[in-house]
Amino acid sequence: MKTSIRRKLIIAGLAAGLSASFPLAASAADSATIRVAYNLPKDHATGLYFETLAKKIEELTASTALKLKVRTFPNGQLYNDTQLPDAVSTGAVEIGQMNIGFMNGPGTESLRIWGLPFLYNSWEALWATEDNPAFKGAFDRQFGKFGMHMLGWVQYGLVEFYASKPIALPADLKGLRMRAFGVDTSMLIRDLGGSPVSLSSQEMYQAVQRGTIDGFITGPTSVYSRKLYEVTKHGTDIGINYLSFMATANLEWWNKLPDDTRKAVAAASDIAQTTARERAKEDDRIAKQHLKELGVSVSELSPEQRQQWVDASKGLYDAYREKAGTEGAELLKIVEAADRQQAAK
Repeated sequence: MKTSIRRKLIIAGLAAGLSASFPLAASAADSATIRVAYNLPKDHATGLYFETLAKKIEELTASTALKLKVRTFPNGQLYNDTQLPDAVSTGAVEIGQMNIGFMNGPGTESLRIWGLPFLYNSWEALWATEDNPAFKGAFDRQFGKFGMHMLGWVQYGLVEFYASKPIALPADLKGLRMRAFGVDTSMLIRDLGGSPVSLSSQEMYQAVQRGTIDGFITGPTSVYSRKLYEVTKHGTDIGINYLSFMATANLEWWNKLPDDTRKAVAAASDIAQTTARERAKEDDRIAKQHLKELGVSVSELSPEQRQQWVDASKGLYDAYREKAGTEGAELLKIVEAADRQQAAK
């Protein structure tokens, strides 16, 4: 089964020996210790989701058939973002942060909607889409093909371009070597004339400092928390992505949980998801203000200039519709309905 999963799941930068699983510690017949791994700092909104998840799992499973104790591994301490898909699918960790950008192969085509730029017009449209049962159900079905169960959405925040030179219009990216986080952002950078370089977020600072890359696509919260403003002084404010990662559980582990324990873990994820959403929105606002104070300049664009970015990325939508087929078209309809509904408010 695990061999089959490995054939389906292609992970960029896979570390040697990644599939070696750590033993699940059982302190008593009715208790066990699980591992939760993610790729951002504890104080990021993404970290807030996973730390809240861990706390609530322990609280809510205290009286279930299987009492769970949770060890968290933040900031890529156990596995980084390129390694986590394989780590969760093979059971090296029970729960982990999932970046679809580092997944490829049969079964991921419809999930690529996650990486389409300029998909949402507001935070609220993103959340309305994620709360649609059909939308989440489609993601869970696809994750099941890779030995994973989707627990919930992990709020990250807005995503923008940052570089060592000013970026105002798509033409400004031409020839720049830009860090991408997987397939989707690599295609965007390529279509805009840049050269994508796939790196883990932990590698960005030194890569810019050494001149290996000219910039990156990431969120203002990461630029601030990782002190990337020390090596990049220019950014955009065009709302490329309202981004959420996913929390997934190893499917075999999930299916073996007692019913009441499984329900408790799902409830813990719901609480963590709600907690992280508002935090991400506020953190994004604060991070942008801090970056401005620290000398990071952002080009102010007219609606017509921003539309140039949207128009330049339309090829990605055409490619998505072709590859994702009927299911992809249905997912796009859900997003479009959420955008219209929120815009009308």
